[in-house]
Amino acid sequence: MSFLDQFAIQFAGLKSGSYNFEFAINESFFEKFTESEIKKGAVNVHVELQRQARMMVLLFNMKGSVMLTCDRCLDEFDIPVDSQTKLIVNFGKDNSEDSEEIITISESENEINVAQFIYESIHLALPMKRVHPDDEKGNSTCNSEVMKKLQEHTSETSEDNDDPRWDILKKITFN
Repeated sequence: MSFLDQFAIQFAGLKSGSYNFEFAINESFFEKFTESEIKKGAVNVHVELQRQARMMVLLFNMKGSVMLTCDRCLDEFDIPVDSQTKLIVNFGKDNSEDSEEIITISESENEINVAQFIYESIHLALPMKRVHPDDEKGNSTCNSEVMKKLQEHTSETSEDNDDPRWDILKKITFN
């Protein structure tokens, strides 16, 4: 039995109605996805399955935090995860992914593994820019030594921008 098999939801035999499932996501989960930029984290996932005759609606509520590398100082820090997503599962002849939140599975299937969907949803809930949050005074909480080095290098490059070879191009105006 594979580690990710525990994320399979058995729906065969369920009558129309609402059913709840709980999953605890941790480092072991993220290790199974080799391309994952998340290596550590703790996210609780609540899934509400709404079973209907010809389809199912799965509502995912994810809360917790994951550890990522800061884009600015390269130190690790925790980012909170708080996401609600929906997956609509239709029954048909073949398995297919109709859109990001609608899939079709074979009528002969009796379970659906939600591990990949949880993995993708957690990643999509993360901000594009991943930097340490500012403190209550608005100051960066990034590694101060790295920030000093960055400041040194950015101030040096701004002084180097006075290259006379570019002066003629600066005079060109666009109409």
